[in-house]
Amino acid sequence: MRSRRIPRWRLLTWVILAFNLAMLLWLVIALDEASERCVGELCRDVNDPGSTLGAWLVIFFWLTGVVLLGVAWLVTHRTERPGPRHRRGRHRH
Repeated sequence: MRSRRIPRWRLLTWVILAFNLAMLLWLVIALDEASERCVGELCRDVNDPGSTLGAWLVIFFWLTGVVLLGVAWLVTHRTERPGPRHRRGRHRH
């Protein structure tokens, strides 16, 4: 039977994954807090600019962080070279 191993990803990949989970949790908590104020037949707080602005602020921080971390991930990505490159011209021995 095969043992389940955690993938060997780069550290920044784990940071991006943790950041996305934290931001998702923050968004769910923010939306839950806005909906807890609902009482009675319809939620009047849904149209409240404060709760809508708070949700958009979380989404803005999320997208900004993902873009910055994504650029950092791409910039620090190391490609593996198949072998030593041969230089043309004179060779030093």
